[in-house]
Amino acid sequence: MRHRSTLSLVVGFWGVLLLTGCGALAAEAVRPPEAFLGHRVGEDYQLARYEKISAYFRHVADASSRVRVRDIGPTTEGRRMILAEITEEAQPGPLSQAMARQKMVADPRLIPDEKQEQQLVQDSKVVVLVSCNLHSTEIASSQMAMELLYDLATDTTAEVRDILRRVIVVLIPSANPDGLDKVIEWYERSLGKPWEGAGMPWLYHPYAGHDNNRDWFMLNLQETRLITHVIYKEWLPEVVYDIHQMGSSGARLFVPPFFDPKNPNIHPLNDSMMLIIGGHMAAALTRAGKQGVIHSAMYDNWWQGGFRTVVYRHNMTGILTEAASVLIASPVFLRKNELSGGPRGMPDYEVMSNFPDPWPGGWWRLRDIAEYEKIACLSLFTLAARYHDLFKSNVIKQARDALERGAGEPPCAWLVPADQRDPRTAAEMLKVLHATGIEVHQAQAPFTADGVEYPAQTFVLYCRQPYRSHLNDMMERQEYPNRSLYPQGPPEAPYDIAGWTLPLQMGVRAVSVNRPFECQARKLDEISLPAGKITDAENAGGFLVPAGANDNYRLLNRLFAAGVPVRRVVTPASWKTLLNADVPTGSLFLPDVNALGPVESGILRGISCTLTGIRPKQVTKGLASQGLTRPRLGLYQPWVANADEGWTRLVLENFEFKYDSVHNAEIRAGDLRKRYDCLVLPSASAKSIVDGMAVDATEPQYVGGIGSEGIVALQNFVQEGGTLVCLDASCNFPIDYFRIPVRNALRDKAAKEFFCPGSVLRIWVDRQHPVGYGLPEWVSGYFTRSQAFEVTEKPKKPEDSDARNPSVRYPTRVIARYSDTVLLESGWIRAPECIADKPAIVEVRYGDGKIILLGFRVQHRAQPHGTFPLLFNAILSGTMDSR
Repeated sequence: MRHRSTLSLVVGFWGVLLLTGCGALAAEAVRPPEAFLGHRVGEDYQLARYEKISAYFRHVADASSRVRVRDIGPTTEGRRMILAEITEEAQPGPLSQAMARQKMVADPRLIPDEKQEQQLVQDSKVVVLVSCNLHSTEIASSQMAMELLYDLATDTTAEVRDILRRVIVVLIPSANPDGLDKVIEWYERSLGKPWEGAGMPWLYHPYAGHDNNRDWFMLNLQETRLITHVIYKEWLPEVVYDIHQMGSSGARLFVPPFFDPKNPNIHPLNDSMMLIIGGHMAAALTRAGKQGVIHSAMYDNWWQGGFRTVVYRHNMTGILTEAASVLIASPVFLRKNELSGGPRGMPDYEVMSNFPDPWPGGWWRLRDIAEYEKIACLSLFTLAARYHDLFKSNVIKQARDALERGAGEPPCAWLVPADQRDPRTAAEMLKVLHATGIEVHQAQAPFTADGVEYPAQTFVLYCRQPYRSHLNDMMERQEYPNRSLYPQGPPEAPYDIAGWTLPLQMGVRAVSVNRPFECQARKLDEISLPAGKITDAENAGGFLVPAGANDNYRLLNRLFAAGVPVRRVVTPASWKTLLNADVPTGSLFLPDVNALGPVESGILRGISCTLTGIRPKQVTKGLASQGLTRPRLGLYQPWVANADEGWTRLVLENFEFKYDSVHNAEIRAGDLRKRYDCLVLPSASAKSIVDGMAVDATEPQYVGGIGSEGIVALQNFVQEGGTLVCLDASCNFPIDYFRIPVRNALRDKAAKEFFCPGSVLRIWVDRQHPVGYGLPEWVSGYFTRSQAFEVTEKPKKPEDSDARNPSVRYPTRVIARYSDTVLLESGWIRAPECIADKPAIVEVRYGDGKIILLGFRVQHRAQPHGTFPLLFNAILSGTMDSR
């Protein structure tokens, strides 16, 4: 007997399946998923890889006029990402017309009058985008998507016909195809082992792992960029539904609305729609006999950067569901006494107003997850069809309110002056904003705003635009509410981060304007990156590249690759005397014009540096500089999959650093100094580095960490002249095992004594130290439950000095400190006095080498471009000669 969907078997209100007319022909032509796969969707231990899912989607599209499948581009590893567009007639002409109408709905300035608006609402369909399997281990939705597609392509009930007549479903079967296949491959290897369904020793997204759902305003990842283009440049959906899974010991399914706090930039209509949609989902699930549904718990409505959170700021309703997980595809059995609550909205596992029908326990299977998820999808589609006009007009209302508030409330605009310390990074910030739908203008003549004169070429971001909420949320400073678990209790941690202000993170100067102003400005269709150039090249005896731009590191790595000698300015005063111009410490000096010649035509391709020629006589006057050689760089890659390691790799690759991944066995083997000048430890606990994965938690070859042999090997590496760079939590590794005169001032602090989740803090930098070269005196650093240090001073009296005293053996230098006045710039901090004026970056001389402790997340999620140079300089500092 052919399998019939949950649509007709479980959800009673769908009525009787009527196989008539062309619908019957489609049903006969389209094979159900179980016939195509050879097993039922959600069957225990059975999973379809991405190639099979894609093939099934194309099979359905070939047989059904209701479905068009489209390739939207390559993934990070080269797979082709697809989506299905599902509606009554999914043909190119009608779909293109629908996209055109969506642009008008999203921007009421394109609607001529009220009559046309009414006609637009009536004639256009509600677009619902459904994203499956963004987190690759949360695998059920990728499988469920095939069954959902089959139902929509073949079912002929009145309810489905109404959906197809009034709704366009954009279905992405996997938002991370590379990770889906990685997870399935590992799962099949793990079957029957003690670590079945767990223990994968690498990230399922090659750079981000689980953090691929933290990239939706920054767009660092290829998959994020592809889907962002679909959302903001093509379909502009009314609803975006992001399907996820969570831990297995609590509720069976979370549906909206969300837990507090609420971000004030989100329109209240959006919150109301979340409540309506979540309530409709919960009712459909309960009617189908599905227990354990919860709302208003765990997941808050504050943070930026997630798939469903960024769309709120674009007048779209973002929906998240989180289903209880199994062991990938292996069922789990949970006794009632093993089920528990949590700290946010579900203190106990018992009946509550937001949890009216608890699941009693028992077997929980992949098929259960698929059924819950599919019922939620169909509930959403039904609601969108029945309240079509409400969904459409609410988007227009939110956009129109944004336009009116942008014209009448401060700020009325954000300005990004053209004379930035790093013009390329400023342009990259604008490029990211533009890609997410923000309108960017550029002044064509000088103008005055809030009494300040600005030159032509200043970038102007008017707040009178439909996505005003997103613009303000990216540019302004966040003030997270001071929330406690209970009165006078410890802090209630946010779901993710508390602050994210983009100009601060990227080191870009931006100015808010509160009063209307006149400006002759041109709207930009694209954001161009500034081009590099070579000036004063005729008869030059060398070239100078001023410090301060991140592109200098791309240039430097190209010069290394081409074998062009390069030096760094270390005493700018002598340069100023000779050149009659300021030359920042850390500027690059290319003394050999002839070496540059063969590669000159391509060395600046895609980067924005300016190489300024210096006369031969000036070059021969002994200008003070230090030589640089390419460091032999290793990045520790633990077998405990580490997202910070992945982000670090991405940042290094984006800036063209050559590196090797270093694993436990290579470290334990020793002789590291023969192969490396610098080793970088990503943020990881000291215990994780030393102990790694436990026995029976993964395959034997991935068990353990560096162990005691690795500790000694790293000590020897540094003592023999190597540089060990430690990021955030990994700073505790040398503190614990190298007996250096540094301690973590926050290690013994409970959350009630000090707390600072993801926030931006103000930090002073010693610009005369090589790690601080090219940076401003004050930077905005990303602190995410990070580190602050205390340094043991040397004894003042010689007679008190013990040669074995760590402060004598291992001299230290503070490179950066947390501000002792204004510390918090964006986010939330409790008890800032605990870190005020404390060292944030410390260098420790250890034998012939050094350890550099970078106490905050200088490359957090590849977002804080303003502090990337701290990592780059730390890496390079070990290969600057001492001359």
